[in-house]
Amino acid sequence: MSIFRITALGAVSLIGIAACSSGGGMGANPQTQTRSATTISTDNTVHAAEATVSRNADGRILLSITEGPMAGVNVFCQDATLGTCQVIGGPANTTGEGTLLNRYYGQFAFVGNFSIMQLVGDKKLGSTQLVHGPNPDVGGTNVTLPEGVRSYTGRFTAGVGLVDGPSGLVEGTASLAADFNSAVLGGSFSGGFDDEEKTTISASFNNVTINASNGQFTATDDTLILFQGEEAWGDIDGAFYGPNATEAAGIFSFGNEGVGGMSGVFLACQGVSATCIKE
Repeated sequence: MSIFRITALGAVSLIGIAACSSGGGMGANPQTQTRSATTISTDNTVHAAEATVSRNADGRILLSITEGPMAGVNVFCQDATLGTCQVIGGPANTTGEGTLLNRYYGQFAFVGNFSIMQLVGDKKLGSTQLVHGPNPDVGGTNVTLPEGVRSYTGRFTAGVGLVDGPSGLVEGTASLAADFNSAVLGGSFSGGFDDEEKTTISASFNNVTINASNGQFTATDDTLILFQGEEAWGDIDGAFYGPNATEAAGIFSFGNEGVGGMSGVFLACQGVSATCIKE
């Protein structure tokens, strides 16, 4: 599924929006299952994907892509923001290199933004992989959702591209509110560029659907997404991690033709501080 067009290797420059996007009232079919990954591919479109993250024997982070345009690719990365990556598999079983643009650890959750570059024949193919999953050093844990409303505080990182402004990677704060009785999630992202104008970045969303049976959440037709104060279209997918839904982690990709777009990852801790996050 293509959502909207943005440049790969950082996901920072919006070009257009495809009509099959979900969220923001575009009339797409509601998603019935969240996804663990997003692929921003060589042709600059966004695709649903599946991937797992584990710890390799040599200490590197291993991203294994199991579904989507890059299925069969394994990415071995030094465990540090801007750590170098070795890429194996994919088109014609080629090898390549990449960068771990950003990652956050919680006690129970992990999110990462991986850049991949491969040489296939005489052509360089680049893509960006966004993924959420269990902390690879802990593994999956049973999630029991609480009752009532719980707030979450955390961080996000995203490739942002503004039609009439700067483009690049942006980090900032994430604030979420989950109503587990109504099975809906809302939230906001706030950050900015370090440019002369100190351009601010803001996004908000509500009515993201929580699946009470597995703790996953995803945007549907009823989800409203705002980017820079304007209605936007795209996807938000994630899950709660840890007992009592201690952490919330996910991936997102949304925007509109007039303003621009952003794609990235977020991780948040239940409560008013982000003390569960370790870089």
